[in-house]
Amino acid sequence: MMHKVIFLVVVFVAAFGFAQELSTSIIKAGASSLGVHSPVGTPDSHIHDKRQSSGSGTISDVTPHPYYSSSVGVLGCKINTNRVAYWKEPVDCDNICVKLTNVTAGRSVTLLRIDQSGGAHDISYDAWNYLFTGKPAAPGTAATGGAEGELKYEYLPADNCKSLITDGSGKLPLSAANSMNYLTSCTNGRDTWVGRNHQLWNINDPLCHRGYDEKCTLAQGANQATCGHGLGTGGDLPNPTDHVVMNIEYGTGKEVPVPKVAGEESSF
Repeated sequence: MMHKVIFLVVVFVAAFGFAQELSTSIIKAGASSLGVHSPVGTPDSHIHDKRQSSGSGTISDVTPHPYYSSSVGVLGCKINTNRVAYWKEPVDCDNICVKLTNVTAGRSVTLLRIDQSGGAHDISYDAWNYLFTGKPAAPGTAATGGAEGELKYEYLPADNCKSLITDGSGKLPLSAANSMNYLTSCTNGRDTWVGRNHQLWNINDPLCHRGYDEKCTLAQGANQATCGHGLGTGGDLPNPTDHVVMNIEYGTGKEVPVPKVAGEESSF
């Protein structure tokens, strides 16, 4: 009799364990079919967060961008505006240097990724022209068109883009009046390349039309920079020819100064 009782208990436990495992499998399968994914904070939840923001891969929607802009307030008068990436992803604090290669033609460009585009992976017109024709976007060689095929992208350590900062400092030039949101995201309890390699300037807009060409400092814990003439003050820059930002006119390749636009002093 005792042997029969023990046998029945063993059978019950085994059956219960199988039923529990089966119900768990059904729940997981149901969640998957309904598009339910791992919650935020789990390893699986961040698989796509860094898509085309780190590492390497290929993209096929690279289009020319003839007008300089920077959503995080990088000063166009202190960088090479012909080597900028305007990509769909938010601007990062570390991965801001990307190499694009036309594998078929054997041509590459290195770009500062300091702005976002509304759709495609835009790059400076001159960089796009060189990748697909081997020539600069200039009168007589400027091409027109959109995405011309697949390109390989590779994120490089940001130091590889220091040569694109034209003031020779190797520090990303930021508008003290308009870059604080971005800078705070790169420094608030984080150790990032931008946090370690930036310089604030008292120039009020990324197109370098207004303010003073002077460096500013940011005290630890402060949320506003200190500048010699007062943060965000000043009218037109006293020596505008030294700070002119040039666009390349689409189709003609003609260099034209960036025009002033309404609201260019607004915060980034």
